[in-house]
Amino acid sequence: MKFRLAFLLTLISFAASLAGARAQTVIENDYTRTGITPEAAGFAPGETLWFAIRQEISPGWHVFWTNPGDAGLPLRLDWSLPEGFTAGEIAHPAPEFIPVGPLASYAHEGAPVFLVPVMAPANATPGASIDIAIDASWQTCEEICVPEDGRFSFSLPVLAQSTPDPSHKVLFSLARAKLPEAYEGRATIAVEDGAYVLTMDAPENFVSDNVFFFAGPEGVVSPPAPQDVVEADSALRIAMQPGWVERYEEKTFPGLLTFGEGGDARAVALTADVPAPLQKPATVPQVTPQKAPGLGLLLVFAFLGGVILNVMPCVFPVVFIKAAAFMQSAREHPDTVRLHGLLYAAGVMATFLLMGGALLALRAGGAQFGWGFHLQSPWVVALSAYVLLLVGLNLAGLFSAGEGLAGAGEGLASKKGGMGAFFTGALAVVVAAPCIGPLLSAPMGAALLLPPIAGLTIFAMLGLGLAAPYLLLSFAPGLGQRLPKPGPWMAIFKQALSFPVFAAAAYFLWVLAQQTTGAGLGAVLTGAVLLAFAAWGYEKSKADGGLAFALRAVSALAAVIALAPLTRLPAAAAQTSPVSEHGYGAIAAEPYGAAALDAYRAQGRPVFIDFTAAWCVTCQFNKMTVFSDEKLGRAFAETGTVFMVADWTVRDPEITQALASFGASGVPLYVYYDASGEGSVLPLPLTRKAVLNAVSGAGL
Repeated sequence: MKFRLAFLLTLISFAASLAGARAQTVIENDYTRTGITPEAAGFAPGETLWFAIRQEISPGWHVFWTNPGDAGLPLRLDWSLPEGFTAGEIAHPAPEFIPVGPLASYAHEGAPVFLVPVMAPANATPGASIDIAIDASWQTCEEICVPEDGRFSFSLPVLAQSTPDPSHKVLFSLARAKLPEAYEGRATIAVEDGAYVLTMDAPENFVSDNVFFFAGPEGVVSPPAPQDVVEADSALRIAMQPGWVERYEEKTFPGLLTFGEGGDARAVALTADVPAPLQKPATVPQVTPQKAPGLGLLLVFAFLGGVILNVMPCVFPVVFIKAAAFMQSAREHPDTVRLHGLLYAAGVMATFLLMGGALLALRAGGAQFGWGFHLQSPWVVALSAYVLLLVGLNLAGLFSAGEGLAGAGEGLASKKGGMGAFFTGALAVVVAAPCIGPLLSAPMGAALLLPPIAGLTIFAMLGLGLAAPYLLLSFAPGLGQRLPKPGPWMAIFKQALSFPVFAAAAYFLWVLAQQTTGAGLGAVLTGAVLLAFAAWGYEKSKADGGLAFALRAVSALAAVIALAPLTRLPAAAAQTSPVSEHGYGAIAAEPYGAAALDAYRAQGRPVFIDFTAAWCVTCQFNKMTVFSDEKLGRAFAETGTVFMVADWTVRDPEITQALASFGASGVPLYVYYDASGEGSVLPLPLTRKAVLNAVSGAGL
C-alpha cells in the first residue's frame, strides 16, 4: 500500500513538473521582466477574458507607446489560439513625453501594464483545455535601444461560468485606472497658418497644466516640437508642427490628450474629424532629427566625402580600371571618353540611390541596418570576390568580354563599352561600401534619420562626389594631348593593374572567412577556381573549331556550379574573438556589450569603443597603424581605460543600435567615455594623438 501511494505521488509530481515546464508566463530579458496574467481562472463560452501584460523596466530605460515618437518599436503580440478564439488590440496606458537630445519618444517607464481582450466562441466546450502561445517583441531604450522578445505559452480551461480571480483584482483595477478616458465631445484637425490645429471642446474638469496631444499616426506631427495650446470659452485649440509625413488622407485622426500633473494627471482618448487631407505646408521647415549641421552642410560633407572615397584603399582597384580605360581611349576617342564619363557617373549615382533607397525602406520597416549592411551577408561578400576575380582575369588577359567589365569603349555609344562604363560605376559603389571615409559619418547617419527625399539627396550627392574626378577628367579640354602616346606599354600597364584587383578579391575572401565556416570558405574557393576555368574556356571557345560549342557548354556549367554554393553558405558558429584575431597588439581588448559598458560606466571607469568590421578597410588600416602603438597600450593600462571592440562583421542589432545612438550608420566609429560616463566621438581620420589625448585626459 505504501509503495502504491508513493508511486502515485511520484506520478502526480512528475505530471505537475511537466505542466510547469510547458507553462511560460514570465519572460526575463536584460532590461525588462515581462509577465502575463489572466483576469479569471479560465474562459467562458461567448465571453471576453482580459489579460494583463506587466513589464518591469530597468531604471532609466523605457518601452514605447503605439506611436513611439521619432523612433522605436512598441509592444507586439502574435497570438496562437484555437479556431474561434480571437485576440483584440493592446490597450496602452497613457505614455510619457521623453526627450532624447533633439528627438522625443512617446514611451512608458517604470512598470506599465497593458491589457488585451480575448473573446471565446459561443460554442466553446466547458472542460476543454485551451493551449495559448504568444510571440512577444518590443524595444527597450536608454541612450541606446535594444530589441527584446520572448514567447509565452500556457493553457487555460473553458469553464461553464468564469468570474474574476480576487487575487488579481488590484492589478486589473490599477491598470484600468491608467487607461485613457473616452472623449464624448467633438474634435477636428485642419491646416492653419503652416501648422496642424486640433480644435475641440475642453474635456470635463480640464486643467491647463502640462497639456500635450500625443498623435496616434506616426510622423504626421513632429514628436519633439512644442505645442501651442489656447483655451477660450470651454474650447481648446492646439497648434502642432507637421512631421515628416507629407500628406495624411484618412478621414479621422486618433490621438491622446493628457493634462494635469501628479495625482490629478488625466488622459483622454479622442478621434478627430479630418475635413480635408492634411497636406504638409511648403512654408513649414522640415522637422529633422539633427538640427546641426544643417542639410546644406551635410550635402557639402557628402560631396567632399565622395570625392575622398576615390583615394580610399577599397576603391583603388576600380580607379585603376578606369585609369586603364581612360588612357586607352582618351587620345583616339575623346567623344567616347566624354560619353563614358557620363555613363560611369550614371552607374555610380544609380547604384548609390538604389542601395540608399533599399536601406531607407528596410529601416522604415523596422529592420536594424546600417551602411554596408549588404556586406554582412556572406553570399554578397563571396559574390563581390567573384566579380573582382573576373575583373582581374579580364585585365590580365586571360579572357575578354568585349569591354564591358573595364568600361573602355572603342566606338562612340558602343553598346558594350557604354554598358561597361555604367557597370564599372556600379562596381565602384559596391567596393566603396566598406569605407566610411572622412566627413561621411555625419551625412550617412543623417540620411537614415531625415525624411526620405532629404536622405536620398544625401546619397545622390555622395555618388556625385565619387564620380566627380573621373567626370571632370572626361571633359577636360586638351587632356588627350598631355597623355603618353599609345604603344605596347599600355598592354603591360593593363596587366599590371590586375594585381591590385586580385588583392581586393583576396581581401573579400578574408572577410568571408570571418563570416562562414571552413566548409563554406572551401566551397567559395573551389568556385573561384571554376570561375577562372569558365573564363578561360569562354575565351578559347571564340576560336573557330568543332570544340567551340562544347567549351562554351562546359564553361557555363562550371560557372553555374561555382555560383550554386552562394545560396546556402553556412554561418560561422560564433564571431571570431577580436582579442585573438583582430591584431590589437599592445592594447588588451574585450568584446562590446551594452550591459558591460553600463557596468563600467557605473564604476566610473573610462571606456574606449572601437566600432569595426572585417570588411571595413579603413578599420583594418587604423588597427595596423594607430592601435599598434605601444605608447597607446601603456596609456590604456596606466589610466585603467577599458578597450571594447564592437565587431559588426556580421549583423548584430545591439551594435546597430549603439551606432544609431551616435547618429552613425556605419563603421569605423570611435567613442570614448570618460570617468563621469560622458561619451565623445573621436574625429576621422583617426590619429594616434587623438586617441592618446582622449585616454590621457588632454581632450579630443
